[in-house]
Amino acid sequence: MKVKTQLAELRAKYGNLSYEEIAAYTEIDRQQLSALENNEASSIEFVTLAKLCSFFKCTPNDLLIVNYEEQEIEPTPPTAEALLKAREIIKEGFALADTAPPRPAQEIWAEFEAVRSKVATEISNSEQVNKIDVERITTGG
Repeated sequence: MKVKTQLAELRAKYGNLSYEEIAAYTEIDRQQLSALENNEASSIEFVTLAKLCSFFKCTPNDLLIVNYEEQEIEPTPPTAEALLKAREIIKEGFALADTAPPRPAQEIWAEFEAVRSKVATEISNSEQVNKIDVERITTGG
């Protein structure tokens, strides 16, 4: 199984956009875009995936394709250093949780809803800006 991108198809769909045009909007390095399109990249960060999906107004399913006929991807076991770092992060999280004063559930949920609402607003604003930018790029305006 191998994961590939449909970046070339999406670029063509939007009028053969150049890497420079995509990079200017998404702030994704031109070389990284090339590696993704030519299936030379071994991974993609969620932030990069989100930026590309936002730019092309698509879902990850539109951008990525899984080819089950190609060789299996061998998982790389985490290094001892990565495991130690993970343990430290978890330990710090538990220590913070233990020292935090108790709070009513309603207060926690209200804070959660406020953050969720803020994120939803930022996504909506980003989509509006993206729509304008994509229209400007695709129409040359």
